[in-house]
Amino acid sequence: MPANNRDLKTANNGKIAPQYFDSEQDDYFIVEGEEGGAFYRERGSIAMEAWEGSSSTTKTFLSKRYGFSIINDGTADLTFTINEQTRRVKPGEGYNALFEPFTEVSISATSVYRAEVLR
Repeated sequence: MPANNRDLKTANNGKIAPQYFDSEQDDYFIVEGEEGGAFYRERGSIAMEAWEGSSSTTKTFLSKRYGFSIINDGTADLTFTINEQTRRVKPGEGYNALFEPFTEVSISATSVYRAEVLR
């Protein structure tokens, strides 16, 4: 449901409180920063799913993801593709980056790896 179909939150004094809309939770949330600072959630900073594998796979996510990391624990190169961008990871290497929003990652591998996506 879009943000314009949700009621804004009010503070104890009845006035509209500073807030943000979270499209994944489909609701407004009052901004609660620390020491006078406003709340801020950096994209690609919240761990969502992690998995291990040793063969090719495609993972599809229900909502947008922004960060991806993978460690090649195997003995052969692996590749992954996000938003039509393919990266190669050599044995013993890791890769970690933020991307334009994505809902799918494809991994082509023949040996062991560990991967994680971030929101």
